[in-house]
Amino acid sequence: MPITNEEASKIKEHLLTQLDNFPEDKRSQIADQINSMTNEQIETFIKQNNLTHLGGQCIFCSIAANKTPSYKIAEDKNYIAILELNPLSKGHSLIIPKEHLDKIPESSKLITQEVSKKLQDKFSPNEIKINELKIMNHALLEIIPIYGDETQKKQASEEELESLQKEILKAKDIEIPEKPKEPKIEEIPILPPRIP
Repeated sequence: MPITNEEASKIKEHLLTQLDNFPEDKRSQIADQINSMTNEQIETFIKQNNLTHLGGQCIFCSIAANKTPSYKIAEDKNYIAILELNPLSKGHSLIIPKEHLDKIPESSKLITQEVSKKLQDKFSPNEIKINELKIMNHALLEIIPIYGDETQKKQASEEELESLQKEILKAKDIEIPEKPKEPKIEEIPILPPRIP
């Protein structure tokens, strides 16, 4: 079923909110392209880029419900922590309430501290900044490790995100002692009988 003018307008509006993820010199060109798209082009764009969540459902609700893939690094009954797809720095993460809320509750402190500690222990940034955001009217927290060389967000590849996820989830590097080796049993050669 083709999308309506109202749906197309909402999708364009959402796409325009994502312009901060692109290099500054390309933003006006991308905005012009989005605004000039017909309903059919928007529908094709959504299908080609697997953005079916833009048909009205919140992407963060979709991630929290495990309907949209993400790179999860922590979870509890109320929140999910994932790696940012367009990170500003190594370990840039988002804490997403599983409920569609417009304000972050106090209960988010525990998982925020857990993720911050993991990032601090793993990567030793100079500091960790925590910002409250609202995207698609879904409140979330952004955890940004600061190393001192952050300039702008860049899109991370799936391989980078997967590798980083494994690194963060890995238990503390503990040296596992080697198993003691089985004693080697040598065959004793049989000597011919000795004649006196």
